[in-house]
Amino acid sequence: MQRATKADEGVVIDIIADSFPTNPSVLSVIKNDHKEPQRMRALARFVFRTSLRKNGIFLSSDRQGVAVCYQLNNHKDTLIDYWNQAVLAFSAIGIERIGKVLRRDIYVKKKRPADGRYLYFWFFGVSQEGKGKGAAYELQKHVFGMAESQQLPIYLETSIAKNKRVYERYGFEVYHTWDYKSEGITLWFMRNMKFTH
Repeated sequence: MQRATKADEGVVIDIIADSFPTNPSVLSVIKNDHKEPQRMRALARFVFRTSLRKNGIFLSSDRQGVAVCYQLNNHKDTLIDYWNQAVLAFSAIGIERIGKVLRRDIYVKKKRPADGRYLYFWFFGVSQEGKGKGAAYELQKHVFGMAESQQLPIYLETSIAKNKRVYERYGFEVYHTWDYKSEGITLWFMRNMKFTH
């Protein structure tokens, strides 16, 4: 396992973007048009650049798996962060959808602890080539190790029922469910408290 650097941008974006077409939450954010693949890559680039600034991107040792996880209150937004958000709005979301996406983002953030004393598990993915070869286990072990060493809970959201079941097997619990009717998706808010005493 290694912490990703700027040099890993292409690898990380490939893994993240390849997982997006099956993610209902992602599909509800990006503009749905003939540029959808490019918009997914723009969103993946935003995830990478935002998380890199927070030292929160990890690659499995075979470079086939990615985990994005960091303590939320460890980094104040700067002009670079606001610039990256503006680029995301134009390249992935579309101007006409910004209000809707911002309202959703505000709702989601209000459901997490206000003090930011937790690890936010934003993304977890493994390439097709890496599936079943240990990358997922290696990254999960590292994220749990971070939580244990820092004595912090882990929070995440998922809109994929299969992922919800996997997270539950690893000790996560659903603490809030949001039926996002206008987009036809359900978002499960999950947390794992076992690393706090």
